[in-house]
Amino acid sequence: MSYPGYAYDWERSRAGYDQQNKYPVDQRDMQMSTLGKGSDSHLVQVQPTDIFIETKPKWSWCSMGWSIFVTLCCWPCNWMGLCGLLCSLLSYTDHKSTDFERASYKRRWSWGCSMVGLVLGVAIITTVLVLLFAYPTVIYLPADWYRSIRINVPAV
Repeated sequence: MSYPGYAYDWERSRAGYDQQNKYPVDQRDMQMSTLGKGSDSHLVQVQPTDIFIETKPKWSWCSMGWSIFVTLCCWPCNWMGLCGLLCSLLSYTDHKSTDFERASYKRRWSWGCSMVGLVLGVAIITTVLVLLFAYPTVIYLPADWYRSIRINVPAV
């Protein structure tokens, strides 16, 4: 029995294969091909409904805390901490005005400035301490200062 309105010959094909009986076909695809083509089609196609809930990102004080730490503790590069603090404050105001894209951009700048200041500050402090204790004659300080922290200064 053939249904010319469906353009598919059900007698000549095996179930699960295409018209030439070469390629397997999913039964759901065969059922979907009959939708809306005749009165004996009882399949109903339901479109999935996608629900996207956009949540407001939460504000974190970590970038501001690190900026304050770098400003107070990394004395050679405290200007980088101040720059990070400024970016963090600007990020906070953008977050409060619900401009989350600009807030995240400024927050990344805050993190960048704080971490560069932290790394440079630690590197400079470490270099100064190494030069001070390993090579005390490189940094010209009064000899009394070296004796006060009990460093033996070679006679020059």
